[in-house]
Amino acid sequence: MKVSLEFLYHFHCDRCRKWWSRADIEPQIGEQVYCPYCGHINKVESVQTFRNAARGGSCLSQRPDEI
Repeated sequence: MKVSLEFLYHFHCDRCRKWWSRADIEPQIGEQVYCPYCGHINKVESVQTFRNAARGGSCLSQRPDEI
């Protein structure tokens, strides 16, 4: 049996606040990413991974966004 791992990166637009995802292409700090919904150019400031999120101060310890 073969097993493969897919990395799925989730983005949150600074302007329209919508989410989208991109698989396997790791975002780089400082990279400009275009929102597919509103076209806003967002700048990657940090990449939150599960491993560093589990260490505290992360989305795992915060309430979800309000809708």
